[in-house]
Amino acid sequence: MRPLRPAVFLDRDDTLNVNADLPTQAWARTKPGDLLDPCFVELIPGALQACRRLSDAGFVLVVITNQGGVARAGGSVRDIDACNTALRARLSPTDIPPDSDAPPLPEPFRASVIAASYSAPHHPDGSVHPFNTEHHWRKPGPGMIDSACAELGLDAARSWMVGDKQRDLDAATSAGVPPERTLLIAPASPIPDLASAAERILASTIDPAATSRVTLRAGSGAPLGDERARDTVLSTARAIAERTGVPIIELCADTNSLTVTLATHRLGALGFLAELRRLTNAWSRARSGADLWPDER
Repeated sequence: MRPLRPAVFLDRDDTLNVNADLPTQAWARTKPGDLLDPCFVELIPGALQACRRLSDAGFVLVVITNQGGVARAGGSVRDIDACNTALRARLSPTDIPPDSDAPPLPEPFRASVIAASYSAPHHPDGSVHPFNTEHHWRKPGPGMIDSACAELGLDAARSWMVGDKQRDLDAATSAGVPPERTLLIAPASPIPDLASAAERILASTIDPAATSRVTLRAGSGAPLGDERARDTVLSTARAIAERTGVPIIELCADTNSLTVTLATHRLGALGFLAELRRLTNAWSRARSGADLWPDER
């Protein structure tokens, strides 16, 4: 028998694809939040890169999503499937360089980073039979994860859950995913998006002895007290990590310093910090005429 594999279970709406910020036209047949029109499936920035990194690390990626709009007569199971198919297509990298003259691969031949999608069309307040009931597949029930583990040969105890609602995490723990492996993403939290969650998950696979911690400090003032500057520094650090393949284990920022823990040796970490300083100083000079980090520290 093949050994069970670890997975990352992913909520769909507002974890992988935009939902709350969609235009009103997306809800022509449904109440806001019940996305059943594939024309409005739009990836959250960074979602494809995060999924690719997790897949490359050996995790099986499985989408689990509540879609109670079917029970509320806003669409059909086929509409759910169409949205899931559109999402999988957007998570199907072609690996063809942008300036290449080669045509993109036909959709059926693209290999999506998503192994499978499970959907619960049920809602107890619905009107469409047989979905107008509570069901063990509907989160916070564990049914979708239980089925995925049985059908795909997954090990819940070594898996992770990423979602934007507590019910996502509750479904995972009910299915046997350890609570410390359930990550709630929220814009103002330490894990604001899927990219940050991927960093946390990938960091768990790294030997702590092979890490380095380095800090950028401003000589004076509070350069990261400005929200835009803070966001720019954090996003630049993540972009460098993505480009260089050096995993970020932790990013900690206060008003005048940034501490980065990286899965690399000390010399590599110092090089990372030097590049971060160079890029963010260039951005700050273009914006305000002054360096963000004026002293070599």
